[in-house]
Amino acid sequence: MTIGELISAAVVDERVWDAYQETAPDGIYLVGQPGPALPFAIFRAWKVPTGFVSEEIRLVGPSGRTLYRWGPEVRRMKGAMDLTVELDRIGDAVLEETGTYVASFILEGEIIGEIEFPVYVQAAALKLPKETEEGLRKSDVIWVGTRVNGDKRMAPVWFAFKDGKIYLLSCHDGEAHEQTVPGVPDAQELVVVTRRKLRDTALQEFTAAQRLLEGPEWETAAKMLVDRRRSRVGSPDESLARWRGKCDIVELIPNVPTLETSA
Repeated sequence: MTIGELISAAVVDERVWDAYQETAPDGIYLVGQPGPALPFAIFRAWKVPTGFVSEEIRLVGPSGRTLYRWGPEVRRMKGAMDLTVELDRIGDAVLEETGTYVASFILEGEIIGEIEFPVYVQAAALKLPKETEEGLRKSDVIWVGTRVNGDKRMAPVWFAFKDGKIYLLSCHDGEAHEQTVPGVPDAQELVVVTRRKLRDTALQEFTAAQRLLEGPEWETAAKMLVDRRRSRVGSPDESLARWRGKCDIVELIPNVPTLETSA
């Protein structure tokens, strides 16, 4: 005999939930694949006998792997004759897959109910919020790196910025005599800090999903980056020759609210 009943549940992008509440369609968005999910809400309505129970939620990707786990958390249930409504907002999920997910809702280690919901990649905007745009356009250097268990590993990085995306060069061969960026190209999520021009104070901090560029995309980004290199040694062609086969170039999609642009 199960401990209780899941009457309804939803996994919804936070912006959509705030607009439509319980009538909102299921679905969440990533800023890249893999990449961080934009904040989303998980709604549950339970009928469970009065008392305290352990609640857990697992998000299972199309591959069958559990890609995000919330809880377990202790909850107090109102009773089998009343609805116990819970709503949690999630802002730290990083997911590796898109497609149809299964959300498993668990009490005391037992799966009580499941729903399917879609996960999409949100199309990158060509324009970011004004503060973010200015922080990137007015800086020659930003700080980029990783955060593990609250500890940051960051490095000052020169970069290029175009159409709402950041482009970075990170070299794994010392003979290239170029920067190495912590977390590039393997981290699922990078931390970016912009600085106020001519001041040692942070302007804005945000996370970003990275995408490794190869082939023609690498060549196009490399030509853009070599033009941005302030202290370049030799000609642009010489720099490009040193970078090939020794340096990774990644495209970063900032995880910040985007501004819609007119068509």
